[in-house]
Amino acid sequence: MDANNIIRFLNELRANNNKNWFDANRKWYEDVKSDFFEFSKELIAGVSKFDSRINNLDIKDCTYRINRDIRFRNDKSPYKTHLGTFICPQGKKSGFGGYYFHIEPQGGDYLGNHLMAVGAYCPEKNELDSIRTEIYDNPEKFIHALNEAKGFKFDESSKLKKNPKSYPADFKYIEYLKYKNYCIEKDLSEKDLQDPNLLEMLLDNYKSAHTFNEIINKSIEYIRENP
Repeated sequence: MDANNIIRFLNELRANNNKNWFDANRKWYEDVKSDFFEFSKELIAGVSKFDSRINNLDIKDCTYRINRDIRFRNDKSPYKTHLGTFICPQGKKSGFGGYYFHIEPQGGDYLGNHLMAVGAYCPEKNELDSIRTEIYDNPEKFIHALNEAKGFKFDESSKLKKNPKSYPADFKYIEYLKYKNYCIEKDLSEKDLQDPNLLEMLLDNYKSAHTFNEIINKSIEYIRENP
């Protein structure tokens, strides 16, 4: 994957986020999209080797359109200035936890940097309760899985200020029950993206967080089967 070309395109798009510029540079976009999609296909294949839940996924199940939905937004910029791949059971809209790869030049207005992430973003309330109950019932298993995940951290901005109801305040790991997103992440640098071993590095990190993701998905699966 030519990360430099992708980053250069996204920077130029951010500076010229309008239809006229995009139409004039559509060939450049198509080259970037093709390159990113080919890399993402390799990523999907690699993840499927250690996570048996990942199967029969097409590239469209894991990637996103570059057009922004601007219907209810003050910012009417028509295009996203980042690229992302989310590899999870049954595809990106399933609500299950998965493995995310994000390219966004520094200072972007979405996440603001390149990163990798694992887990479930914005689970439904009943699914969130199920995840928290699993952590409460089996805390050591959860902590072990978290420690196995190489350098991944929770986003501390997405956290309740008070303890969630239904759990004792003196629970040793009460802080882990406060998260609203059970998603751990790790920043990537441009040097990381330019590394010829990027694919192997991502897969190695994702594999280290597989047990964490499996705990999340089993919790979601349980409550869907036992509402």
